[in-house]
Amino acid sequence: MEDTKLIAKKRDLQGSSNARRLRRAGGLPGVIYGEGKAATAVEFEAHVFGQLLRHHSSETLITDIDLEGVGDVKVLVKDIQRHPVSGNMMHVDLLKIIAGQAIQVDILLELVGEAAGVKEGGVIDQVMHSISVECLPRNLVESIEVDISEMNIGDALHISDLDLGSKFTTSLAANTIVASVSAPRVEEEPEEGAAEGANAEPEVINEKKVDEAAD
Repeated sequence: MEDTKLIAKKRDLQGSSNARRLRRAGGLPGVIYGEGKAATAVEFEAHVFGQLLRHHSSETLITDIDLEGVGDVKVLVKDIQRHPVSGNMMHVDLLKIIAGQAIQVDILLELVGEAAGVKEGGVIDQVMHSISVECLPRNLVESIEVDISEMNIGDALHISDLDLGSKFTTSLAANTIVASVSAPRVEEEPEEGAAEGANAEPEVINEKKVDEAAD
Protein backbone atom coordinates (compact mmCIF):
# COMPACT_ATOMS: atom_id res chain seq x y z
CA MET A 1 0.00 0.00 0.00
CA GLU A 2 1.42 3.34 -1.03
CA ASP A 3 1.95 5.79 1.82
CA THR A 4 1.15 9.50 1.60
CA LYS A 5 2.72 11.92 4.07
CA LEU A 6 0.55 14.48 5.86
CA ILE A 7 1.54 17.42 8.04
CA ALA A 8 0.09 17.30 11.55
CA LYS A 9 0.29 20.31 13.86
CA LYS A 10 -0.06 19.86 17.59
CA ARG A 11 -3.33 21.29 18.85
CA ASP A 12 -3.13 23.19 22.12
CA LEU A 13 -6.70 24.50 22.23
CA GLN A 14 -9.15 21.65 22.77
CA GLY A 15 -12.87 21.39 23.43
CA SER A 16 -15.91 21.35 21.15
CA SER A 17 -16.01 25.13 20.58
CA ASN A 18 -12.36 25.24 19.51
CA ALA A 19 -12.91 22.21 17.29
CA ARG A 20 -15.80 23.98 15.55
CA ARG A 21 -13.67 27.06 14.96
CA LEU A 22 -10.91 24.87 13.56
CA ARG A 23 -13.30 23.15 11.14
CA ARG A 24 -14.74 26.49 9.99
CA ALA A 25 -11.18 27.56 9.17
CA GLY A 26 -10.64 24.48 7.00
CA GLY A 27 -8.93 22.34 9.62
CA LEU A 28 -9.61 18.80 10.83
CA PRO A 29 -9.09 17.96 14.52
CA GLY A 30 -7.73 14.57 15.52
CA VAL A 31 -5.72 12.58 18.02
CA ILE A 32 -2.74 10.23 17.78
CA TYR A 33 -2.44 7.49 20.38
CA GLY A 34 -0.50 4.30 20.97
CA GLU A 35 2.63 2.93 22.65
CA GLY A 36 0.81 3.19 25.98
CA LYS A 37 1.31 6.98 26.01
CA ALA A 38 -1.21 9.79 26.41
CA ALA A 39 -2.99 10.80 23.22
CA THR A 40 -1.63 13.79 21.32
CA ALA A 41 -4.20 16.27 19.99
CA VAL A 42 -3.39 17.30 16.40
CA GLU A 43 -4.89 19.11 13.44
CA PHE A 44 -4.68 18.61 9.68
CA GLU A 45 -5.80 20.52 6.65
CA ALA A 46 -9.17 18.95 5.92
CA HIS A 47 -8.75 19.32 2.15
CA VAL A 48 -5.39 17.54 2.14
CA PHE A 49 -6.71 14.74 4.35
CA GLY A 50 -9.69 14.37 2.03
CA GLN A 51 -7.36 14.09 -0.96
CA LEU A 52 -5.60 11.19 0.75
CA LEU A 53 -8.88 9.31 1.22
CA ARG A 54 -9.94 9.84 -2.38
CA HIS A 55 -6.96 7.78 -3.54
CA HIS A 56 -8.08 4.77 -1.48
CA SER A 57 -11.17 2.58 -1.58
CA SER A 58 -11.15 2.18 2.20
CA GLU A 59 -10.78 4.66 5.04
CA THR A 60 -8.78 2.09 7.00
CA LEU A 61 -5.25 2.74 5.79
CA ILE A 62 -1.68 3.28 6.92
CA THR A 63 0.08 6.52 6.08
CA ASP A 64 3.10 8.60 7.10
CA ILE A 65 2.64 11.94 8.82
CA ASP A 66 5.07 14.70 9.68
CA LEU A 67 4.21 15.41 13.30
CA GLU A 68 5.22 18.84 14.57
CA GLY A 69 8.17 18.61 16.95
CA VAL A 70 8.57 14.86 16.40
CA GLY A 71 9.17 14.16 12.72
CA ASP A 72 7.99 11.22 10.64
CA VAL A 73 5.42 8.96 12.28
CA LYS A 74 3.62 6.03 10.67
CA VAL A 75 -0.02 5.81 11.70
CA LEU A 76 -3.16 3.80 11.01
CA VAL A 77 -6.32 5.79 10.25
CA LYS A 78 -8.41 4.06 12.89
CA ASP A 79 -11.66 6.01 12.81
CA ILE A 80 -13.17 9.00 11.02
CA GLN A 81 -16.17 10.70 12.58
CA ARG A 82 -18.47 12.34 10.02
CA HIS A 83 -21.40 14.74 10.21
CA PRO A 84 -24.64 12.68 10.06
CA VAL A 85 -26.19 14.95 7.42
CA SER A 86 -23.40 16.50 5.33
CA GLY A 87 -20.96 13.61 5.63
CA ASN A 88 -18.11 16.08 6.24
CA MET A 89 -15.21 14.87 8.38
CA MET A 90 -15.51 16.02 11.99
CA HIS A 91 -12.64 14.23 13.77
CA VAL A 92 -10.04 11.56 13.05
CA ASP A 93 -8.41 8.98 15.34
CA LEU A 94 -4.92 7.76 14.42
CA LEU A 95 -3.06 4.81 15.92
CA LYS A 96 0.73 4.96 15.97
CA ILE A 97 2.17 1.93 14.22
CA ILE A 98 4.81 -0.15 15.97
CA ALA A 99 6.87 -2.38 13.68
CA GLY A 100 6.14 -6.07 14.22
CA GLN A 101 3.11 -5.42 16.45
CA ALA A 102 -0.26 -6.70 15.19
CA ILE A 103 -3.15 -4.28 14.70
CA GLN A 104 -6.92 -4.79 14.88
CA VAL A 105 -8.66 -3.43 11.77
CA ASP A 106 -11.84 -3.69 9.71
CA ILE A 107 -11.18 -4.67 6.08
CA LEU A 108 -13.74 -4.34 3.29
CA LEU A 109 -15.13 -7.52 1.76
CA GLU A 110 -15.47 -7.23 -2.02
CA LEU A 111 -17.70 -9.77 -3.75
CA VAL A 112 -16.29 -10.78 -7.14
CA GLY A 113 -17.84 -12.82 -9.92
CA GLU A 114 -21.51 -13.46 -10.65
CA ALA A 115 -23.18 -16.12 -8.56
CA ALA A 116 -24.60 -19.07 -10.50
CA GLY A 117 -27.85 -18.60 -8.58
CA VAL A 118 -28.10 -14.98 -9.71
CA LYS A 119 -27.87 -16.11 -13.33
CA GLU A 120 -30.92 -18.27 -12.62
CA GLY A 121 -32.83 -15.30 -11.27
CA GLY A 122 -31.77 -15.44 -7.62
CA VAL A 123 -30.81 -12.44 -5.51
CA ILE A 124 -27.44 -11.97 -3.79
CA ASP A 125 -27.53 -10.54 -0.28
CA GLN A 126 -24.23 -9.31 1.15
CA VAL A 127 -24.74 -9.51 4.90
CA MET A 128 -21.20 -8.47 5.89
CA HIS A 129 -19.46 -5.61 4.10
CA SER A 130 -16.31 -5.70 6.21
CA ILE A 131 -14.52 -8.11 8.52
CA SER A 132 -12.65 -7.40 11.74
CA VAL A 133 -9.22 -9.02 11.64
CA GLU A 134 -5.85 -8.90 13.33
CA CYS A 135 -2.76 -8.63 11.17
CA LEU A 136 0.71 -7.14 10.98
CA PRO A 137 0.81 -3.61 9.57
CA ARG A 138 2.73 -4.74 6.47
CA ASN A 139 -0.07 -7.17 5.59
CA LEU A 140 -2.89 -4.61 5.67
CA VAL A 141 -4.91 -4.46 2.46
CA GLU A 142 -7.80 -2.20 1.46
CA SER A 143 -10.14 -5.08 0.66
CA ILE A 144 -10.41 -8.86 0.61
CA GLU A 145 -11.91 -10.39 -2.53
CA VAL A 146 -14.60 -13.03 -2.04
CA ASP A 147 -15.44 -15.23 -5.04
CA ILE A 148 -19.18 -15.92 -5.19
CA SER A 149 -19.34 -17.42 -8.70
CA GLU A 150 -20.07 -20.96 -7.42
CA MET A 151 -22.97 -19.96 -5.17
CA ASN A 152 -26.36 -21.40 -6.13
CA ILE A 153 -29.84 -20.43 -4.98
CA GLY A 154 -30.13 -21.30 -1.30
CA ASP A 155 -26.37 -21.24 -0.69
CA ALA A 156 -24.76 -19.19 2.08
CA LEU A 157 -21.11 -18.15 2.38
CA HIS A 158 -19.70 -18.23 5.93
CA ILE A 159 -16.61 -16.86 7.63
CA SER A 160 -15.17 -20.38 7.53
CA ASP A 161 -15.38 -20.28 3.71
CA LEU A 162 -13.13 -17.21 3.39
CA ASP A 163 -9.53 -17.75 2.34
CA LEU A 164 -7.80 -15.52 4.89
CA GLY A 165 -4.52 -17.41 4.77
CA SER A 166 -2.02 -17.02 7.58
CA LYS A 167 -1.86 -13.21 7.37
CA PHE A 168 -5.22 -12.55 8.97
CA THR A 169 -6.99 -13.95 12.02
CA THR A 170 -10.51 -13.16 13.17
CA SER A 171 -12.46 -13.81 16.34
CA LEU A 172 -15.77 -13.98 14.49
CA ALA A 173 -17.70 -17.25 14.70
CA ALA A 174 -16.99 -19.61 11.81
CA ASN A 175 -20.70 -19.93 10.97
CA THR A 176 -21.24 -16.16 10.62
CA ILE A 177 -22.91 -15.54 7.25
CA VAL A 178 -21.08 -13.25 4.82
CA ALA A 179 -23.43 -13.51 1.83
CA SER A 180 -26.32 -15.65 0.60
CA VAL A 181 -28.33 -16.24 -2.55
CA SER A 182 -32.09 -16.32 -2.18
CA ALA A 183 -34.75 -17.44 -4.62
CA PRO A 184 -36.44 -14.76 -6.73
CA ARG A 185 -39.63 -13.33 -5.32
CA VAL A 186 -42.78 -14.49 -7.11
CA GLU A 187 -45.68 -12.08 -6.99
CA GLU A 188 -48.89 -13.86 -6.13
CA GLU A 189 -51.60 -13.48 -8.76
CA PRO A 190 -55.05 -12.64 -7.44
CA GLU A 191 -57.49 -15.55 -7.30
CA GLU A 192 -59.82 -15.80 -10.26
CA GLY A 193 -62.94 -15.39 -8.17
CA ALA A 194 -61.52 -12.38 -6.36
CA ALA A 195 -60.53 -10.80 -9.67
CA GLU A 196 -63.99 -11.32 -11.12
CA GLY A 197 -65.55 -9.87 -8.03
CA ALA A 198 -63.33 -6.82 -8.26
CA ASN A 199 -64.24 -6.26 -11.92
CA ALA A 200 -67.96 -6.95 -11.51
CA GLU A 201 -70.28 -3.97 -11.86
CA PRO A 202 -72.05 -2.94 -8.64
CA GLU A 203 -75.71 -3.90 -8.36
CA VAL A 204 -78.06 -1.03 -9.09
CA ILE A 205 -80.88 -1.13 -6.57
CA ASN A 206 -82.33 2.29 -7.23
CA GLU A 207 -83.85 1.16 -10.54
CA LYS A 208 -86.15 -1.33 -8.78
CA LYS A 209 -87.31 1.30 -6.32
CA VAL A 210 -88.04 3.71 -9.15
CA ASP A 211 -90.06 1.04 -11.02
CA GLU A 212 -92.10 0.21 -7.93
CA ALA A 213 -92.84 3.89 -7.39
CA ALA A 214 -93.96 4.17 -11.01
CA ASP A 215 -96.42 1.29 -10.49
